[in-house]
Amino acid sequence: METRNKNTKREFEYLLNVDFGDIDGLYDPNINDYFIDVDFKKAILNEPKYFVVGRKGTGKSALYNWIESNQVADGILVSNKSFNDFPFEKLLQLSDDTFSVPNQYQSIWKNIILTEYALLLCKDQSNPIDEALLELQNYIKYVFGNDLIDLHKAVTRISEKSEYGISIKGVSGQHGEGKEIEYYDQCKNITVVNNRLNSVLLDYLTRHETKTYIVQFDQLDDNYTSYVDNDRYIQCIISLFKTIYQLNQTYRSKNISVKTVAYLRSDIYNKFYRHDPESARWDQYILKLNWSIINRNDWFDSNLLKLINARIKYSIPELDTQSPFHTIFNKHKIHIRTKEQQDIDIFRYIIHRTFQRPRDLIQFCIKIQEECRTSRVLSKKSIMNGEKEYSLWLLGEVENEIAPIIKDTESLYELLRLMGRGVYTVSLFKDKYSKFQNNFIGIDVERMLKLLYEFGIINNIKLKDGKIVEQFSVIRNDRSVFNRDLNIKTHPGFYEGLHTSKFLTR
Repeated sequence: METRNKNTKREFEYLLNVDFGDIDGLYDPNINDYFIDVDFKKAILNEPKYFVVGRKGTGKSALYNWIESNQVADGILVSNKSFNDFPFEKLLQLSDDTFSVPNQYQSIWKNIILTEYALLLCKDQSNPIDEALLELQNYIKYVFGNDLIDLHKAVTRISEKSEYGISIKGVSGQHGEGKEIEYYDQCKNITVVNNRLNSVLLDYLTRHETKTYIVQFDQLDDNYTSYVDNDRYIQCIISLFKTIYQLNQTYRSKNISVKTVAYLRSDIYNKFYRHDPESARWDQYILKLNWSIINRNDWFDSNLLKLINARIKYSIPELDTQSPFHTIFNKHKIHIRTKEQQDIDIFRYIIHRTFQRPRDLIQFCIKIQEECRTSRVLSKKSIMNGEKEYSLWLLGEVENEIAPIIKDTESLYELLRLMGRGVYTVSLFKDKYSKFQNNFIGIDVERMLKLLYEFGIINNIKLKDGKIVEQFSVIRNDRSVFNRDLNIKTHPGFYEGLHTSKFLTR
């Protein structure tokens, strides 16, 4: 066993006492204590931002969770709706054929959102009761009974499609002292119900000043891998975004503080343009989550560095230095060096091997911490061993995304191992690919290159005098596209996972 390095004894003790938190912000119990608000709350509460878009692992669920957990302090009412176990298969059957593609799911989405608005109004005990509110209360009561949890799922379950359109089978009942609500009893058509609901909501909200109400939809992309080749899924999500846009704009134009916010992976959102050119008009209503470090000066004050420092300070309040991370990971004591024997900044070393997401940085630090607990020392070797474990995790993380499209991942990994760690040309990749073509049915070499680039597995490289002068990647810009005129390099963190996994017995 390696003896403890006396030069890093204090830093080692600090590291073991840090709670880096959960890599999934949705379930992090301490998210309020170290959440980094980069004007996120201002955008969602006070600006016309309706869609939160970012790559997987960029903190969408953390923000979703944080907004809800602060609702009392902010004087608002938030309804968080998860779609991780949502009956999407049933919803995909509820297309409204009176709308053209990709608008055919707007009716069911509109009912889900309006029902959530009605429930928020009814739950807010500070609201004055009048005929409009009583009508909304009865709608909730007679359609859903006393089980008011997950109404977004219940709406989908009780809705049916027939030759006459979409109907809501649960709509019935009495209002007050025997007064029938005719549009509930006689008109089960979802369009009629939606129109009535929207009319009553607008009537009440224009006459009464209420709290700000926010409905948030998260984990819409949890079903994506099941429907990756299914245009209906993309059309369904586009219909949701259109419905959110239309309702939010309507309520905003009337100065009503009611809003729906949807959280979605950027790679899915970027596919919208192929199905519906009108989606381009939503760009100004998008809150983009991108933690990537693009400019040189950002290394000293990046949001990623602020994020990890906040978590360290939460665990070790007395470590109140400008950068607790650099206090623990002191480059002059750990000694990871360049070819010129210059000590490398550990933060930069880690970030260059990640996808530059909060999830990556937290996981990398956790893996180093676990290695230090075993070896009882913080050293260069600790960082390297932690890197191997992180890279294996990254390999699995990416495989979950690519496996539905590229079935034979083992052949893909062997191909990428053959390409090596360094820079290679498109022509060399094509030459190697020809030997694997039969393993990737339906994916020619051009599409494979685009796919690998879209998943962040490969980067474009610009060389000058044999040296890398610039790199292009979806990690830094999620709208970036593969350039076949430039050279290629496999992402270093991903390649380390490929290299390490080759020697493991699984």
